[in-house]
Amino acid sequence: WGAKAALQCVAGVAGLYAIMSVNEYVVHRYYQHLGLNRTAAFRWLRKQLGLPNLRTTGHVEHHKETLDDMSLDVRADPILDQDPYRGTAFSWSVSAVMTIEIAVQSYPWLWLCGWSLSASTAALFVAMALHLAAWQTLHPNMHELPDPGWGYGIPGWSMKWLRKTGYFRFLHVNHEGHHRAPGAHGNYNVCCPLADHLFGTYVGVLPPQAAHAA
Repeated sequence: WGAKAALQCVAGVAGLYAIMSVNEYVVHRYYQHLGLNRTAAFRWLRKQLGLPNLRTTGHVEHHKETLDDMSLDVRADPILDQDPYRGTAFSWSVSAVMTIEIAVQSYPWLWLCGWSLSASTAALFVAMALHLAAWQTLHPNMHELPDPGWGYGIPGWSMKWLRKTGYFRFLHVNHEGHHRAPGAHGNYNVCCPLADHLFGTYVGVLPPQAAHAA
């Protein structure tokens, strides 16, 4: 291989991970939590072009029905009631959109790192498959919902064997912190920790409210 090839490999993988972490953060904070509506740039743009506010996709409602122990107090909701996983999992169509989103950012970076088109494509699909498998295994399960199957998206049992590992325990308590943080402002990364640390929104481990009050 040689030092140059090794450096290109490390830079490519590190950059791809950073791209995925920042995208996970931005989509979660500014799209799912409607944070874009509160930015000065988007308020100006709405005023100039007469655009409406972003509307909820069901994620805000997901937070409203999530209890402190991460179980769900299921409430009738026109958006969540259409989804058997109540906004906690990614369907095939959403997964495809996410893959395209990461592709348009990762291909230029990997090209700059000297990766071939075939290697870049393989890395993209492997990275997305791992991310989606981790999300599907972690998120519905921690909210006491069943594992998604092949008919819905990447199956939730695909990384079931990792649920007892330190990595998944960290992801679990990290996401608990997101739900318990005031206004859910913090720990926006779910499966790709990094961006919260870069942007100052990592809130650490937050204990259950009842235990905290005691």
